[in-house]
Amino acid sequence: MMFLMQKMRFCLFPCNNSSVYLSSYQLCSLFNFSTAKYESSEHSSNLIVVNPLQSCELSSEKAAKTAKYHTCHKSSSSLSIEFFKQNGWSDAQVMKLTQKAPKLLRAKVETTLKPRMRSLQDMGFSDTEIVQLVSKCPTILFQNIQPKLNFLKSLLGSNEWLLKACSRNRFLLTSNLARKIEPNISLLRECGISDKCIARMVLLNPGFVVRKNKFIKEAMEHVVELGVPHDCGMFPYALLAVLNLSRSKCDATFATLKSFGWSQPDIVAILRNNPCVLKLSMKNISDKITFLMKEAGCELQCIIRHTGILSRSLEKRMRPRYEVMNFLEQNKLLDKGHSLMSVLVLTDEKFINKFLFRHKEKFTALYNSYVAAVWGRPHDVAEN
Repeated sequence: MMFLMQKMRFCLFPCNNSSVYLSSYQLCSLFNFSTAKYESSEHSSNLIVVNPLQSCELSSEKAAKTAKYHTCHKSSSSLSIEFFKQNGWSDAQVMKLTQKAPKLLRAKVETTLKPRMRSLQDMGFSDTEIVQLVSKCPTILFQNIQPKLNFLKSLLGSNEWLLKACSRNRFLLTSNLARKIEPNISLLRECGISDKCIARMVLLNPGFVVRKNKFIKEAMEHVVELGVPHDCGMFPYALLAVLNLSRSKCDATFATLKSFGWSQPDIVAILRNNPCVLKLSMKNISDKITFLMKEAGCELQCIIRHTGILSRSLEKRMRPRYEVMNFLEQNKLLDKGHSLMSVLVLTDEKFINKFLFRHKEKFTALYNSYVAAVWGRPHDVAEN
């Protein structure tokens, strides 16, 4: 018996971090061992290891964590599994769910699982949507989630948008509604931000809603200090940009822009027109402005008037399009009146149709090199 216990411990807790591959048969052989001397066959038959579907890969850490849950009474585990399958879950989905939240195998169907599932159905969630919701955060089956879901659904407008927001940040489902989510939403409303705009903010960055209220207040004050007041239409988006940035990072970004000749009003204009530029690294900003001014010959004021271009990729958009336009101009194939800035803002489809497609047969290498650059592969505009 002692030998078997040591063998089981050795199998489940390897010394290194390599993965442990445990099939249903192997798991049962580990936990369902019995001898006439130490254990009755009747007691052994009441214990199973629930991995009912197929072989699975468990890290040594997960194996240790879930072993205590996976040795459970056959009746409770079977009922739980059967309950999920009857509610539209596939075998694979049940397996992933029980691996993610093993304690669901011990949950009581009648008093825990059924009431929670019925609550989600009463809120209008389809079986497919419930699978998505519970898969993202299984713990909602152990708490009264209805008030929080009703609040978020009312704000976002539909189950579809609610599921999308929750898929981007599961803490929407676990954070306290009264202490975090509601106060943060109220704070935005007090600044004059409409519910429609708040809903867009939540979809873009759900994480900010579950931050501490004090943190949101400080970020709002910082945005106002930077020159974007509450009544500015871009205030919500400037707030999202600043939320994840320290003051030192903002200061360093402003210093980089000033080193190229930007004035303080020019920087404020960025915050009012394209605040996402603040999220870029200093090197990213520096490389793009250097390219535009020194290689492409753009004037600083032209860049300032089109700050949105700084959020475009240097290697996948700016440089390849500049090379294409330069090639066409050298071969007298470019009509007058096309500035680089106006070309850089075009979608790939419009750019290809307007400047490349009609020359595809004659300048195949040019076309192919541009496509390669857009897809992130090395490119050189060949001489045709």
